[in-house]
Amino acid sequence: MEQGHILEGLLSGDKLEKASLAEQIASIDFQLFKHAMHSVSKQVDSMSKNVLANSSSRKNVMRIPRETLMNHGEKGKNVFSTEFSKGREILQKSKAAIVLVTNGSDSDIVDAEFQRLLNSFSELMKVEENHISPPFVIISPDNHVDSVRNYLVENDYFGFDTQKVWVLEEMKLPVVSLSSELESKKILLKSPWEILQRPAGTGAIFSSLSSNKILESFNAMGIEYVQICSLSDELVLGHPLLFGAASSRGVDVGVKLRKTSDKTEDGFDLVLSIDHLNKMCRDVAKARFSAHPEQHEHMEHVDGQWVTVQPEAANSHRLSTDVTSVLDSCSPDKLCVMEIVE
Repeated sequence: MEQGHILEGLLSGDKLEKASLAEQIASIDFQLFKHAMHSVSKQVDSMSKNVLANSSSRKNVMRIPRETLMNHGEKGKNVFSTEFSKGREILQKSKAAIVLVTNGSDSDIVDAEFQRLLNSFSELMKVEENHISPPFVIISPDNHVDSVRNYLVENDYFGFDTQKVWVLEEMKLPVVSLSSELESKKILLKSPWEILQRPAGTGAIFSSLSSNKILESFNAMGIEYVQICSLSDELVLGHPLLFGAASSRGVDVGVKLRKTSDKTEDGFDLVLSIDHLNKMCRDVAKARFSAHPEQHEHMEHVDGQWVTVQPEAANSHRLSTDVTSVLDSCSPDKLCVMEIVE
């Protein structure tokens, strides 16, 4: 990639401006960025959308009544006794962890969802003999991180062990110029000292867990299964049935789906084995990226001067990866679809 304009930014400006640009450059996950650039240049069909949309492609399906899940399973324990037993064992032995992604634009809504989710989790754990506090990771937009941290503090972390709670800012990647040639693409600048960046998508979770050494902590704690989920009305944190379903079937990925008559719910709720999580976190090539055309005003260095470019059409690509790319690296016999039915 031709990035001489960024060098110009580092050579001009005052000390603070140069330091700010250098800090932004240092914060970029260049391994992931390089993979993203190459990934979008050679698009390959993904199986994840087929598995989620096409029931005929699902080899291992478990149908769970919605009432069983939302009422903490009291009416369904006889039917799913094996799964409940295994899930409770995983939780009681501190072998489970939770990763929650919040991407709402309204902090009040986020706070309300947190209260519902975490109070619900607290109630769920009251039926257990021992206090359970699984490792808990929250990934939020940069403008929500402080409010999430403050909300946890104000509510005494809802009973979670504060030493096992992480609040991370969602990962971003630079926006790049439109070009059919990889070598001709440029990272766009909002100003000579500000890189134009956009969220890298939910699939960047794995790089975040790795770069913040959380994966290392999970392995040291002996974690066996990790729930990775996004905020939604139907989300239940740390449900033993979900962990137990994945464990009792010996799968690497459990996908919870709720289908109505006309569509599948938004958001995601996955249970991954620690082995599969290790694979996803340690090999960035397993994340499948797509390039989304966008229109952005930016600055370029032309003939020794900085000029503002105001495009009239899409002039750039946002690089994004989806968490469901985990399905592309999971063999069908190691995947379980947990379909929530009315």
